[in-house]
Amino acid sequence: MLHFKQDSCSPHKAQKMAFLEQGSDRCVMCGLCLPHCPTYRLTGDESESPRGRIALMGALAKDQLIPTPRLLGHLDRCLTCRACEAVCPSLVPYGRLIDTARAQVRGERSRWQRLKKHFLHQWIIPRPMILRGLGRVVRLAQLTGVVGLARRSGLLGALGGGPLESLMPRLPPQRSWRSFYPAENEERGRVALFTGCVANVVEQPLLRATVQLLNRLGYGVHIPKGQVCCGALAKHDGEPEQAWALALQNVRSFEDAEVEAVLCTASGCTASLVDYPQWAQEEGAEIAATRTFARKIREVNEFLLDTAWPREATLKPLEKRVAVQEPCSLRYVLRQHEAVYALLRRIPKADILPLPYNEQCCGAAGSYMLTQPTLAQSLRARKVEALGKVQPDILVTSNIGCSLHLAAGIREAGLPIEVLHPVQLLARQLNL
Repeated sequence: MLHFKQDSCSPHKAQKMAFLEQGSDRCVMCGLCLPHCPTYRLTGDESESPRGRIALMGALAKDQLIPTPRLLGHLDRCLTCRACEAVCPSLVPYGRLIDTARAQVRGERSRWQRLKKHFLHQWIIPRPMILRGLGRVVRLAQLTGVVGLARRSGLLGALGGGPLESLMPRLPPQRSWRSFYPAENEERGRVALFTGCVANVVEQPLLRATVQLLNRLGYGVHIPKGQVCCGALAKHDGEPEQAWALALQNVRSFEDAEVEAVLCTASGCTASLVDYPQWAQEEGAEIAATRTFARKIREVNEFLLDTAWPREATLKPLEKRVAVQEPCSLRYVLRQHEAVYALLRRIPKADILPLPYNEQCCGAAGSYMLTQPTLAQSLRARKVEALGKVQPDILVTSNIGCSLHLAAGIREAGLPIEVLHPVQLLARQLNL
């Protein structure tokens, strides 16, 4: 008999169980999703496909199966790329199903697994000061050679830090943010910037390039204090209450900002932020404020494409080959990947081309590249092989996880390819 976590932290357990059962019953088992599923393509295992996982989730909801470690492994190995949703004729809400199922079986995981998740989602991710502090420690260790010494001695691998260290770029200095950055020359509007959690440590150059570009295009930029992680990591990890707590804090942090849009540089975060009204409904909470917040959320590339640039804002020619990697969140959830191509094709002489196999996940998938490194690296290998054949000068991607994961593979392969966000490339080429 399946024992789910009790109502003390899931007040709508019955509704969620009903959703699992009804949602899984919508699947007609046609199999159209199979060739689009990264884990099924790698393994050929039906239980590693959307159809197979839906069958498992339905059986769990009906108490027809018990959550063995093997079964939980099938659920954990889903990347939540949601490529299956794009081709499903029955419109099965697969993303919501897998998140709900993981939340309902979390009590069946080992004590060590629960402790790790609790530590990550309760003590690290929600606390920007701790994240920034860890960033400063890592940067110091990089500058003093401690990280390299730990790697060469084998200590890093023995402590289980090998996968994380391989993904870590040279960290930039940790600088504080002003609450407002005024537009250069005449102000044309005001926006707010969502800085995220890990991105605020690892990708500060991108965030600062975004502020600079917007200021030069005539936008004042608010950066509200108190904003935290978007909640995606907790949500996909089966911790919906923690995800909702983060969502509430973000909604409150931005509610006083009188702006036309809240911009996000990471497509994975954008996909979560616009979904806050759904999260509120799932938690039985008031959703009016989340709707107001979600209506302002814009993915930065899409916003820049829809915005009329000042006449004097021209782009310098770039005689380089630029490959575009399409994050799953941008391609399958937001469905705004074409905006990146349209923006970059404004750069004179630049050769803009899609990275082969863009329809397949790169393997980053939030924390997946850390929790499932073997599968993640197998998926990345195909992308890196394609980069070796295409030989671009620059690879652009609009999601932090994809950027870190692919950059690590590029370094490992010794390819002379620079990895940038589209905004960084646009800011670099702007003539003003």
